[in-house]
Amino acid sequence: MEVKTESKFWHEVKSWGIVLLIALGLKATVIEAYQIPTGSMENTILIGDFILGKKFVYGARTPDWIGIPWTKIGFHIPWFRLPSFKKPKQGEVVIFKYPLDQSLNYIKRCVAGPGQTVQIINKVLYVDGKVFPNPEYSKFISNYIYPSAWKDPEIFPAGAGNKDNYGPVYVPAKGDTLWYGKTPNDVIENVVKYKKHTFNVYQNQMFIDGKPADYYVVEQDHYFMMGDNRDNSWDSRFWGFVPFDLIMGEGLVIYLSWDKSVPLYQLPHKIRWNRIGRLVF
Repeated sequence: MEVKTESKFWHEVKSWGIVLLIALGLKATVIEAYQIPTGSMENTILIGDFILGKKFVYGARTPDWIGIPWTKIGFHIPWFRLPSFKKPKQGEVVIFKYPLDQSLNYIKRCVAGPGQTVQIINKVLYVDGKVFPNPEYSKFISNYIYPSAWKDPEIFPAGAGNKDNYGPVYVPAKGDTLWYGKTPNDVIENVVKYKKHTFNVYQNQMFIDGKPADYYVVEQDHYFMMGDNRDNSWDSRFWGFVPFDLIMGEGLVIYLSWDKSVPLYQLPHKIRWNRIGRLVF
């Protein structure tokens, strides 16, 4: 009897172990859940929405960090990307690692891809000289337009204007040659550092990895991301391009949504039932 009991116990352990491995495999390569903490994508995605994202479409990344969940205690490990079905396209809602703090996941709309040029004139977004239509649920929270003469010191790259009158700014593509003196230093540095190179300028000479260089050949595609809440979004206008290495997946569907202003004891009213099942586009 003891042998049978022990055998049954280990059978259960193995069964649950297999289930766990399958779940972790699906999470790592196929689909993952994300919570939306900010209003930068309103009203397409609201604070309190929980969404599922497709990780496999752009080629799922294997984990690059091992540590204690919800903390920064851990260490980085080598990673690779599985084959992709496609690259991010203009207009898609994309999940990516925030370039300035890669422990955080951001979700924004890809408004321009590699080789395209972004410009904003009086809050109207243009890509390659054509108007980029405002997404269906996008919004502006202010009618005020910052004048084109004002250069916001927080804008990327330096001197590109402000959030309402911006650019034109070219989005680097893999294989592009960025020449020192012709390409803004901010742009070269932004592209170089995400391939783990160092960038410095000394006595009017560019140095990459400590070696003098007149140009840099771009090693991966880059993307320009913006929030649908155009007046209240910390996005590529401020911190630069998103390299393909940091792309995680595409937004799919809202599986749960709750209003944080409603107390938990009013659970039926806290849940936004009309948003559950809504596709993210």
